[in-house]
Amino acid sequence: MNSAAPEPVLDHERRLRAWALLSRASLDVPHSVHHALTTQDVVEAAARIASRSGDFRAARDAWAQADHDLAHIDGVGGRLLTRDDDSWPGRLADLDTLAPDAFAPVALWTRGQHRLDAYSAYTVAVVGARAATDYGIHVAADLAGELTTRGWNVVSGGAFGVDAAAHAAALRCGRPTVAVLPCGLDRLYPSQNADLFTRILDNGLIVSEYPPGEPARRDRFIHRNRLTVALSTGVVVCEAGLRSGTLNTARWAYQLGRPVAAVPGSIYSAASRGCHQLIRDGHARLATSTEDVLNILTHRAGTEPAH
Repeated sequence: MNSAAPEPVLDHERRLRAWALLSRASLDVPHSVHHALTTQDVVEAAARIASRSGDFRAARDAWAQADHDLAHIDGVGGRLLTRDDDSWPGRLADLDTLAPDAFAPVALWTRGQHRLDAYSAYTVAVVGARAATDYGIHVAADLAGELTTRGWNVVSGGAFGVDAAAHAAALRCGRPTVAVLPCGLDRLYPSQNADLFTRILDNGLIVSEYPPGEPARRDRFIHRNRLTVALSTGVVVCEAGLRSGTLNTARWAYQLGRPVAAVPGSIYSAASRGCHQLIRDGHARLATSTEDVLNILTHRAGTEPAH
C-alpha cells in the first residue's frame, strides 16, 4: 500500500512554506519580494528570494526559518493565511495601488476562532488615541457597541485607550472583533492587554503581517495602521490629538478611498484637536452619533448589513 501523501497535500505544504519564507523575507527586501510575486508563482518566487545571495547555506537557513515560523504559529494555536486561501481578504489588493512602499501583506499570521473573510463585508475600524480621555473611551465604547448591534464588525489595533474600549464593547455585545498587531503573534502587544486578547481569541481574531518572534517597533505601528484600514470598509476616529498616530490611520484611509468619520470634542480639549483638523481639512466627515457614522459608511458602500 502506498503511504505517500496525496499530491494536493504535498503541493499545499510546499506553497505554505514558500509563503512563510516570503513573509519573513519581506521584512528585509519588500520590493524584491513584491517583484518576484508579480512575475512568478509563489514557490518559484520563494526559491528565487532564498537563493538571491548565491549562498547555499543562507538559502537552507531561510527555508529552515520558514519551517520554524510555521511550527511556532501552530504551537500558539494560530495559522498562516495566504493568498491561496479562499478566506484571504481581497480588499487588501487596494494597497498595491498606492505608493511603492505600501504593498499588500505577503501573508497574514492569525490566531482566533473565526475566518477573516467573515468580516470582509461590513467592517469598521474604530480608532483613536492611546492616552484617551474618559470622553474618548466613552465615545469609542458607545459607537463600537451600537455599530456591532447594527451588524458591523469592529477592527482596531489592540492598543490602550480607544482601541481597547472598542474591542471590549464589541465583545460585550456578543460580537467578534479583529485586533491587528504590530508584532509576531507569539508576543501579543501590549502585554498589559493580555486579558482582552484572551477574550478576543475566544470570540474573534488577532492578525499580524509579522512572523512569530518579531517585536513591536515604531515603524511597525504605521504598517499596522495601513493594514487596519485596508481590512475595513471605513474608519471612525473617536479622539485624537494633533500628534496622535491615529492621524496616520486617517491618512491611509483617505489614500485608500475609505470613508472617515471623526467625532468632535470640546474646542478647549487638546485631545480632540486632531479630529477637528481632519474635519476642517476635509479628510473626515463630522460624526456626532451612530446614525452619522452609518450614513458616512454606507454612503460609500451603498448598502447596510442585515441585522
